[in-house]
Amino acid sequence: MIDFKKLRESKNQQIIINPKEIFRRLPKPLGINDLYTSQAEVLEKWFKHRNDKDVVIKLHTGGGKTLVGLLIAQSILNETHEPVIYICPNNQLVEQTIIKANEYGIPTVPYSKGSDFHDHFYTGKSVLVCNYHALFNGISKFGIRGGGKEIIRPGAIILDDAHVAFSIVRDTFTLKIERTEDEDGYNTLTNLFRNDFKEMSKLGTFDDIVSGHDFGILEVPYWSWKKKSSVVHEFIRANKTEEHKFVWPLIRDAFDYCHVLITKDSFVITPIFPLVDMIPAFYDCKRRIFMSATIGDDSAIIRTFEAKIEYVEKPLSSKSLAGVSERMILTPELMKFNMNDVPELLHKLTKHVSEKLGIATVILVTSDAVAKSWEAVANYPKTPAKVAESVKLLQGGTSKGPYVFANRYDGIDLPNDSCRLLISSGLPRGTSDYDLYLANTFMNAELLNNNLAQRIEQGIGRGARGPGDYCVVIITGKDIISWLSRTSNLRFLTSSTRAQIQMGREISQDIDSLKELWETIKRCLDRDKEWTEYHAETLAEYDSTNDININALKLADIERKAFRLFRDGYFEKAITSINKYCEDTDSLDVNNKGWLYQFIARIAYYWENNEVFQQFQKSAYACNRNLLRPQVEIQYVPLTLPGKQAEALVEMINKYNNRRGHLAYFDEMVSHLVPEASANQFEQALADLGVVLGFITERPDKTYGKGPDVLWLLNNELGLVIEAKSRKNKKNALTKEQHGQLLEAFEWFKKEYPTYKGIRVSMHPNLIATKSTTTGETKALTYNKLNELISNVRNLLVDLCESAISDEQLVIRCEKLLETSKLTPQLIIKNYFVPFGVE
Repeated sequence: MIDFKKLRESKNQQIIINPKEIFRRLPKPLGINDLYTSQAEVLEKWFKHRNDKDVVIKLHTGGGKTLVGLLIAQSILNETHEPVIYICPNNQLVEQTIIKANEYGIPTVPYSKGSDFHDHFYTGKSVLVCNYHALFNGISKFGIRGGGKEIIRPGAIILDDAHVAFSIVRDTFTLKIERTEDEDGYNTLTNLFRNDFKEMSKLGTFDDIVSGHDFGILEVPYWSWKKKSSVVHEFIRANKTEEHKFVWPLIRDAFDYCHVLITKDSFVITPIFPLVDMIPAFYDCKRRIFMSATIGDDSAIIRTFEAKIEYVEKPLSSKSLAGVSERMILTPELMKFNMNDVPELLHKLTKHVSEKLGIATVILVTSDAVAKSWEAVANYPKTPAKVAESVKLLQGGTSKGPYVFANRYDGIDLPNDSCRLLISSGLPRGTSDYDLYLANTFMNAELLNNNLAQRIEQGIGRGARGPGDYCVVIITGKDIISWLSRTSNLRFLTSSTRAQIQMGREISQDIDSLKELWETIKRCLDRDKEWTEYHAETLAEYDSTNDININALKLADIERKAFRLFRDGYFEKAITSINKYCEDTDSLDVNNKGWLYQFIARIAYYWENNEVFQQFQKSAYACNRNLLRPQVEIQYVPLTLPGKQAEALVEMINKYNNRRGHLAYFDEMVSHLVPEASANQFEQALADLGVVLGFITERPDKTYGKGPDVLWLLNNELGLVIEAKSRKNKKNALTKEQHGQLLEAFEWFKKEYPTYKGIRVSMHPNLIATKSTTTGETKALTYNKLNELISNVRNLLVDLCESAISDEQLVIRCEKLLETSKLTPQLIIKNYFVPFGVE
């Protein structure tokens, strides 16, 4: 028998280092003859920049990033004969990467937990493929700075999906005391800070959270943390180091540089930024290649990996559409259906498509609780192993589902017939405590919206994985529809996804029945020529290269550099650099400015410069009331006077490129105006309801520690002073103490708004007060009346949001509807607020 291997080895093997030439000489899977244009372009560019410390490569989802990364890895092996590491977000992607490498004959070895590295990795003969957790952990086989293990010095590291690795890498540096696993430890550590929250007038929120009644999150003030961190350190060192052996060595000397967060489920210690310098294999590596999607903001790469801005702001990319899959993206909430009927409609559709027609169907949801609502029509694999097994069944064609996956927005590749219908339900806000912390802190700020956009992209990209592939994507859920309907949010998406969503929105607006929805879906699945031509032409028209968000990169860069100066003890330099950036940057939004001012205050506090600390924490809070309230008393700033109600109301509607998106926002918001909601959720929703009505509102007690729970300014002379007793037992009467709080808040209102007439309102489950309580002119807002108000507001919004008239005509229409809907200031007071009686 002819020995082809011997014949090949007997030839004088020329060392090839150009990745395009390497590809030309490799065996190829059936049907693959050449690289995509986009792959060839970025490989050519990389080869010219291959000696740069950091390189960012951007390709469309499904554009063949994995093959590009593997060819680069082989090029480096051929040139340097040094070890090369290829990192993936999770084990499923590790397995897929190795399969891809085998298809092309690129030698790889998997990371093997509990055993030594393969010799071929050490000698530079094979690429080591592992996940992020294998590299970034406190007992890493690659060695940690100051540890006892040998430090591995790779010639290059390739980081796949680097733009979404922030949460993954942060998690490896985060120590969590989980309540379910260690109730005593959780109670010990949270109670250590109870008095600190009492001093901040947040004792009620603290008690609600640690008792499990509130799903919110609290940050321990850094000044409290500095005073007590040694106690926490000793508690963990003495009792918990073995349980947290993967994290403890990384943060035990970095407590001063950590956020501390408290939720109902956990006590969390997480660094301000991942301490990636603790892993020399990564930090000191001569070549680091970051693989990213075609988004405009790669600031997460700087924040996560401390990459140099000069490399990140000049990514290697291609203008080619090669690799962009065909997706028909439909949104039922923007169709002419009743929004409340959409879940049942999608359940029927899912069952019909998968069972009757045998079309592979997958549903992506945001949580375990939402997944359970689909169990009547879909299989729900709960564990990673079950998920992997289900994905293989879909990929192999032995199952068509439907499957529902909870919080699986990456690591699942479902090309071709393994998924033709993908339903993405709900806004993927992230599941980590730090994600929740950012969501609470930044609300609708740019940083949060960029993170949300990336998760949305990841999710809807699961079902179509390259050129020639196609998938129908249904996006549903009031929160995600509201987010996508805001014109300002679309800029965070890649240009191709933005184009497909715009196409889908136009299609969705013309669908008015379940039958027409199914007929529209079939036109994609049946490869209707008119649809495919429309998609191709429109994508080419709308698609463009995403502009690099230089401002976001500069912000991330200044934070990372200041963090390095802070850790190295150069406090004054760190403060000066941040402050200069704030003063010189006109484009800096107020939320980010507040975030940076709080960073300055924190550095000053550790520097023991009390004057700078107090000054900047006060400025931070003035910029963003979701940051830490300063220790000094805050001067109250009266609200700006309300404008015309109809104009303000219509202005909110016009923030959405589809007016029904505002209706979706309203439904999501008022879902928290129920007894089951936490006090914080209820009060925020009540304030937001006033804004939807065109009024000016705030939560003075939350912001300033004084005043009412909620304040509505209805016009230039009338205000509602509201105390929310939303979670009281529906049979309990209003007590003298509770009413006293309202009277105290009312005195505050008269002092701050002396020219206004105020109406005292208690949001209370009933109309009964105790005999000792003299309510006088105090009004009650009961759940019945609140629901009546919500219903009337929704009817008004339905009329306005489903109207096709111009903005000017919409204001005129709104003015007329306000009178007939009993929603003008005087009519609201007359129709929804009721006097108390005596029990």
